[in-house]
Amino acid sequence: MFTAISTGLVVFIVVALFLFVARRVFRLALKLALVGVLVILLVCAAAFGWWRGWFGSSSPTQRTAPQLNQRSNSNRRPSPR
Repeated sequence: MFTAISTGLVVFIVVALFLFVARRVFRLALKLALVGVLVILLVCAAAFGWWRGWFGSSSPTQRTAPQLNQRSNSNRRPSPR
């Protein structure tokens, strides 16, 4: 009878310690998962911004205008000078 009580007590202590440690590990894992999701979102946002050109060095007012077709037009009159 003494052996059954002591065995039950040891099992109870082991289970209680396991639950205590498991709860702490679960909280840590939950926090790390949240931080991981935030890091992944930031990396995705940065990649999207890079793809859209948000991080370019030139501002929209400094961009050069596209070159127009400079072929001569035979129907055009020369401008008087």
